[in-house]
Amino acid sequence: MDYTYNVMQERTIAAKAAASKSKYLVEIVGTFILVYACCSAGTVYSGPNKVDGIVGLDRLSMIGIGLVAALVVIAITYATAYRSGAVINPAVTIGLLVTGKMRAKEATLYIACQVLGAVIAAAVVYSMFGSDMAASVTLPADDNVSRAFILETVMTFTLVYVVLTTTTSKNYKIASLAGVAIGFTLGFNVILGGSISGGSLNPARSFGPALIVGNFDFQWIYWIAPILGGLIAAGVYKGLHKDLDLPSPEAEQIK
Repeated sequence: MDYTYNVMQERTIAAKAAASKSKYLVEIVGTFILVYACCSAGTVYSGPNKVDGIVGLDRLSMIGIGLVAALVVIAITYATAYRSGAVINPAVTIGLLVTGKMRAKEATLYIACQVLGAVIAAAVVYSMFGSDMAASVTLPADDNVSRAFILETVMTFTLVYVVLTTTTSKNYKIASLAGVAIGFTLGFNVILGGSISGGSLNPARSFGPALIVGNFDFQWIYWIAPILGGLIAAGVYKGLHKDLDLPSPEAEQIK
């Protein structure tokens, strides 16, 4: 009896370890799909001003990229959230870390996986389109740093805030719609801010194509601003929604 129990316990531990490792691989895949879709769309819809990056696109193309971003995030969320949480964004990862939803070691590995997935995606897009992929790089319009910085901060704040508030245990009744809410939040921000800052809201999404085409101009904006927006969102969440992570009576009954 003890032998059987020990074998079952060892199998359970092994299964948990395997699941823990696979979530990092899933995060690489999820970020790969996101950046692959966004970079491909930016390149395909690009006009003659490819060196201007996303901000060089016309309004109709920007709407197209926004819809691509929205739809791909919805798809990724429903495909991978059960395994890795479908975080696919270092700014969101930091928001989860600050709110206590993720441990420091786990967050560090997530960010590393997200950056790796983004770089692989950008390399794949470059293998198809070559230097034309420069059209998918995020840059501030007219080199207006302050405007792009503020916009990326505010847009990422809205995204991370929606992620935090729609994926809590007390909101379990609408958890099935979290992917739609998150996807649409990203999509409308890309449509709104794409022509001004490139509509990144994601350090990994900006870093991947920048590394592959060798254009690190203004790259700091797309790290500092999204992370700042994520930190602000985490602070607002902790201040206004402290009760959201407490299990509701209905959730307890379901258990």
